[in-house]
Amino acid sequence: MTADATLTADEVNRLLPGVLLRPAVEGARIVTLHWLLQLQQARGEWSHALQDGELLSSAPEDRHREAVAALHRARVALRRLRASCKEHRDLLQGSHVRRALRSLDRLQRATNVARDADVQHDWLEAESDSLPAEAREQANGARARLSEGVDVRRRRVSVAMRRHLDPIVERFAEDLSGYRTTVRVGESAAQLAFADHLATRLEAGVTRVREELDALGALDAEALPAALHHLRIQLKRQRAVLAPHTTAHAAIGAWYSMATRGQDLLGAMRDAAVLAAQARYESSDALAYALDGVALAHQEAFLGGWAADHELVARAQMAAAAALRTLSAAQREPAVESLPMEFERKYLLSACPPEAAGVSPTEIAQGWIPGTTLRERLRHAIAPDGRERFTRTIKLGPAQARIEIEEDTERALFEALWPMTVSARIAKRRHVVRHGDRRWEIDVFLDRELVLAEVELTQEHETAEVPAWLAPYVIRDVTGEPAYLNAVMARPATEVPHPLPPPV
Repeated sequence: MTADATLTADEVNRLLPGVLLRPAVEGARIVTLHWLLQLQQARGEWSHALQDGELLSSAPEDRHREAVAALHRARVALRRLRASCKEHRDLLQGSHVRRALRSLDRLQRATNVARDADVQHDWLEAESDSLPAEAREQANGARARLSEGVDVRRRRVSVAMRRHLDPIVERFAEDLSGYRTTVRVGESAAQLAFADHLATRLEAGVTRVREELDALGALDAEALPAALHHLRIQLKRQRAVLAPHTTAHAAIGAWYSMATRGQDLLGAMRDAAVLAAQARYESSDALAYALDGVALAHQEAFLGGWAADHELVARAQMAAAAALRTLSAAQREPAVESLPMEFERKYLLSACPPEAAGVSPTEIAQGWIPGTTLRERLRHAIAPDGRERFTRTIKLGPAQARIEIEEDTERALFEALWPMTVSARIAKRRHVVRHGDRRWEIDVFLDRELVLAEVELTQEHETAEVPAWLAPYVIRDVTGEPAYLNAVMARPATEVPHPLPPPV
């Protein structure tokens, strides 16, 4: 493979939205390459902030902030790249992942000091006024000492990037851009989807996180900080592998947000404890005492809040894993020509076009009955003339060409089934505009800032010319993006304003 065959950042960005549905070995490479390129970009921003090694101690304040921001972005990309390499190591064979990990581990250790110093300086600057007089005086002294060492730390980071990152980027990117596989004649060539691989990794993480949470209650004050730090690493790794997929399904985004809150509390506790230890080493006892109190407050907030309900945490993780498997199953079902088929294109819009807004809408409430392979959709619609329609629908296959089995149902049956959809509903107004022989459906969602346009076709590879009245509002074609499937966007009933009189 040559450098010309290495995927570019634009190519990776185009592949990323559909990565969950690709074979696991491809998905692992796309995501890992994404973070490698993000790290490389942040590394360039870092070099620009330093401007050929000029001393930051004599540079304007905005240069300091630019350097701090660049290092933060590099650290985020580095952390997620390392997590991707470790979580997907078995899928990255042949890409020199172990050699790259050794270099990345060295880079992280080399940047830890600069990162900690930046955090400590910012905390002291923001919080010193709220400290008691003696602690405030010691904080000002500590902040001055941190400022004095900024140039040394920056130079060390630059050396580390040149030594540990620059030599591996080109080769690692080239290795990640392709792979070889062997299929035995007569055997199935079906491959595990990346979504299923991630679900398996997440399910294994559920057990680890639950065990660590359960063990916290038996630990004494001396052993507790180390256990919390280890739990924080678990949450960081899960967040890192899910970060590109938070919009693919509401359950994935919900667990990512929950894990973020937990990690933030533990991170704040750790930062305060590290700074307290440094203050104690410098005999700044008043400052150390104040920081011990800050660390303890964050610890109590975590234990008494985030970690109080272990089952809630486990359910959120399992829901995210189930969502990944649902996404995979929905795309895995083969199309059968003898069954009713739906062919459509879907477009993300910047707003509802005036031509559509002027058409009286149909009010729609939809909900999905839980399931892994089969998810039945219930719909209650009220047309502009007041007629009501209740339907039950099952769809299987990819969005652009899928089996669609739909039937009208009686109100009584709908009302009996509707409560089962409480965990997954959407509400929207549909404006239908006819253009030639096409029927364009413009959906304005009521629970988020989102407008989509759909048009049904007669066959899979048929093209649809976007009308002139719609074209200025089209952002892009999202037909193949799982994040824009209605079933994926569904939210718990408490988050969805119902546009219709409740059916029950």
